[in-house]
Amino acid sequence: MDEVRSSNHVPMDEMNSSNPVNVFGSISSDQMEHRESFEVHKSVNEKRNLIWIDEMDNFLVDRLMEQMHKGQKIGGVFTKTTYAIVAREIGENFELSCNSKHIKNRMKTLKKKTFMLLKKLYKMVVHLVSMNQLK
Repeated sequence: MDEVRSSNHVPMDEMNSSNPVNVFGSISSDQMEHRESFEVHKSVNEKRNLIWIDEMDNFLVDRLMEQMHKGQKIGGVFTKTTYAIVAREIGENFELSCNSKHIKNRMKTLKKKTFMLLKKLYKMVVHLVSMNQLK
């Protein structure tokens, strides 16, 4: 099972321009000397949410497509190895802690967003067709 690297907690009164924390909750390189002011949580069971940006989504889709072309999608389902590889690649590329569960959850989110977008598009097309039939 993938282990979640320690997350960092900065008290609200310590969050200011002289003590920045990047969007993924890890200490910026400028703050390494101030590391003692951060409370480190090492619990593996601790819930750890990632904030996904478009660049990460694009990277995820590209990596999954590569894995699919390599035959790592069997019966419409990616292998466990695929999730581990992609999680490691995202972690390395974006310098954050990412595991297979993050990948699976993001895929679900992207599928929901895509479905909702297609549903809206369908409704717009139906509306336009009905408007043209009235003319």
